[in-house]
Amino acid sequence: MIDRCHTGMYCRTVQYLTTRDGRLPQHSGGTIQYEIENLGRHLVFVQWENGMSTPVFREEIEICDQPVSIAA
Repeated sequence: MIDRCHTGMYCRTVQYLTTRDGRLPQHSGGTIQYEIENLGRHLVFVQWENGMSTPVFREEIEICDQPVSIAA
């Protein structure tokens, strides 16, 4: 079942990720589109700021109240 309770919320990766569409460095930001439970796994579909739209596992992201800038 599709869960849209976090739709539109900002999130960022908590670690470096390799996804089906490419790499996402730690602290990459994006907007949650929806979540789904699939074969016992909780997947979050995210529209990333770099233009990718790809699913990640819930434990690979943190949900933020608003975009957070990371000092370099």
